[in-house]
Amino acid sequence: MRRQPKTYASSTKPEKNPFKASESQWRPDAEIRAEIHRKLSEDPLLDISGVFVTVNNGRVLIEGSVENDEAKRRVETHSRQVSGISGHDSNLCVRRPR
Repeated sequence: MRRQPKTYASSTKPEKNPFKASESQWRPDAEIRAEIHRKLSEDPLLDISGVFVTVNNGRVLIEGSVENDEAKRRVETHSRQVSGISGHDSNLCVRRPR
């Protein structure tokens, strides 16, 4: 005899994903990448010569290196503030002083 999985009625609301874009918020990857690059370029405290941004299906990937922890935080903050992203990953590292 096979057992049927139990189903439970849930009265709690599903958790909201802060990165989940609705249909009206969907944007092309190139547009998201361009806006992130513009935001990073406009920040006078950032040297983004070692920062690379990739967007695939709305998921943002930030890679490269920055000069200090503050710069890393600023890059990550700017890139998360763009609308229409479905996720965000950061592989930024802080360069060692020479």
